[in-house]
Amino acid sequence: MTPEYPTVALSGWGRSSRRRSIVRRPTTDEELIEVVTAGSQLTVRGAGRSYGDAALSEQGIVLDLTARNRVLSFDQRNGVIVVEAGAVLADLMDQVLPLGWSLPVLPGTARITVGGALASDVHGKNHPGAGSFGQHVLWLALLDADGTTTELSAGHDPDGFWATLGGMGLTGVILRAAIQLQPLETGWAIQRRRRTRSLDETIEVLRELATQQEGDPNLHGVAWLDTHTPGPRLGRGVVDESHPALVADLPPAVQLQPDRRRFATGRAIRSLPGPGVVFGPTIAAASAARWHFAGASNQRLLPLMSALCPLDRVDAWPAAFGRRGLIQYQFAVPSEATAVLRRVLAFLVGSRMAPALTTLKNLGFGTAGPLSFPLHGWTLAADLPARWVQDDSRLHSIDAMVADAGGRVYLAKDSTVDPTVIPDMYPRLKTWQRTRDRLDPDRRFTSALAERLNLLS
Repeated sequence: MTPEYPTVALSGWGRSSRRRSIVRRPTTDEELIEVVTAGSQLTVRGAGRSYGDAALSEQGIVLDLTARNRVLSFDQRNGVIVVEAGAVLADLMDQVLPLGWSLPVLPGTARITVGGALASDVHGKNHPGAGSFGQHVLWLALLDADGTTTELSAGHDPDGFWATLGGMGLTGVILRAAIQLQPLETGWAIQRRRRTRSLDETIEVLRELATQQEGDPNLHGVAWLDTHTPGPRLGRGVVDESHPALVADLPPAVQLQPDRRRFATGRAIRSLPGPGVVFGPTIAAASAARWHFAGASNQRLLPLMSALCPLDRVDAWPAAFGRRGLIQYQFAVPSEATAVLRRVLAFLVGSRMAPALTTLKNLGFGTAGPLSFPLHGWTLAADLPARWVQDDSRLHSIDAMVADAGGRVYLAKDSTVDPTVIPDMYPRLKTWQRTRDRLDPDRRFTSALAERLNLLS
């Protein structure tokens, strides 16, 4: 007799996309293979930190891999770690940082799984020098719908390897991966903060920073933009430039205590005032305060994780946007397309949708992954209350601007993009589909995102 499993309410991290699904959480290889080979359609889910519907299912079973989170081996001499896909990046950092190692790429949150980082091919604030997460993966093990495990790498089935990196969990189940870590002297960072007075100045500062980043994979940079100051000051901002601190950079009291040098994990969390506190006047007031107070300190020492993963310092960020949550619209455009950045900001402000949080970063050259997001240029992310976007088509004007400029949206964040522009945004989509169909000919692996954007057809 086949057991019946109840449906569970799931959402993306932004809370704007919701579904009810049967969830299976296998802990053993035998149980996992049993679920995968049972014949149902499957959606692979990690920590649930995708903003939209990438880890939600229109039908079938959601496969939760968070119980499979072991470190299988760690070569401390060479910095190679082999981990299961359900391991969370923050937990890995807690283990390897005291030993003098770090993950080479960390996105704005470290509370994602290794499998999610691979499936989204995440990037950090050091992309011009370090590239994306997948570029530091030595190999990965992929489980197909028949229950067969294959080891993929850049040298063994490179098409399958790169289709899986950035493939949004649609090529199979990532079981484990070997990752090359980078050495660090301390768990601290030196952060330099600069204010800019216009979008042009912000772009110029970031351009100069990108030149330095290309030669230094440990140099991280991001700009916060003020979208609530009208006229020529629209897009003024605060640029944070961070790099890991050496022992010589630390105050004497910290230098003399090796444990303090290594255990600066920066995991303290600040709670927001309450749910639904993000609306027009509060956003404008917070933006003005942030810009003015940024001039109080030019350089500071802070825990490395606080510098690299600022999202992890705020508790329940989506709840601040109200019951319907938030939509993050993130896109990338080529280096020369700075006019598009201005046009997007003007559109949002003119449509009475000035974002609650807007960030701008440099991106270096992309990868061989057909669906990998980064391209050489800029990436802008805007957090919007979902209640402002009553109709998904309200943002389709931005989709067109981005696509016309040769840019693309970030699939790991998306919940609204016009599906008709996806082939223009991802010109190697057909190449990816051919490889995907080879890896999963019966199209058993799917998601609400894949269905909405017709990624599998």
